[in-house]
Amino acid sequence: MSSEAWEKLKEWSREPEGVAIFTDIDGTLAPIVPTPDLSEVPEELRQLLSRLAESYRIVAGISGRATPDAKKLLGLEDVVYYGNHGFEILRDGAVEVVPEAMPYEEKVRELEGLAREVLELRGAFIEDKGITASIHYRNAPPEVGEMSKAFVKREGERLGLRITVGRGVVEARPPIRADKGTAVRRLVEEYGPERALFIGDDTTDLDAFRALEELREEGVLRESLRVGVRSDEGPPEIVSEADLVVDGVEGVGDVLRVLAGG
Repeated sequence: MSSEAWEKLKEWSREPEGVAIFTDIDGTLAPIVPTPDLSEVPEELRQLLSRLAESYRIVAGISGRATPDAKKLLGLEDVVYYGNHGFEILRDGAVEVVPEAMPYEEKVRELEGLAREVLELRGAFIEDKGITASIHYRNAPPEVGEMSKAFVKREGERLGLRITVGRGVVEARPPIRADKGTAVRRLVEEYGPERALFIGDDTTDLDAFRALEELREEGVLRESLRVGVRSDEGPPEIVSEADLVVDGVEGVGDVLRVLAGG
């Protein structure tokens, strides 16, 4: 399928006005680093995305980060930003949180506070994200990673939150249907592209993959393309469910160059 996918990218580059480009950021546009504050998007990829935003129907960064942090990391004004795994979008300089999530904000804060008391002293990094909580254990000893996953799962379930595990991180979020898949669906319905692709590397990106497939099967999209970024830490489904698999941020650059007509 990979050769067909590359040909599809070339075809889309000739008719960009009907195409939506959706992409994760950390692990996809920015290499994974010890803590989120050290992340950087290579300047070449930033410039490519800026060029694509000028001609494609929409370019959107759909991130697990809080939306303002996603925008700060990517640093482009012409890109639409969805943050916190689909729980919030940046519009006209203001962050809009999915209303159904707001009743759970206090419980997310409670879990975050408990994690700071129990896990931070052992080497975990607690990221302040607002409507969701992320506990990073990449730099901690292996036993702290296992402790973090068990602790967040136990306390999150007690508080009625949804728990997911990614690359060196365990996350808690409100138990409502808001994820990268719902973000993709809302953007497709709002901007009306005929074709769309999503580029991602981790567990939460699979929701976007599946949403694209559903939108194509429903006839909302004429064509879709799922680009998986392969890594040692990523889930196997990122490879098995992808139409095209690339290696790391460098491979994502190859995809963007083709979309830019290069």
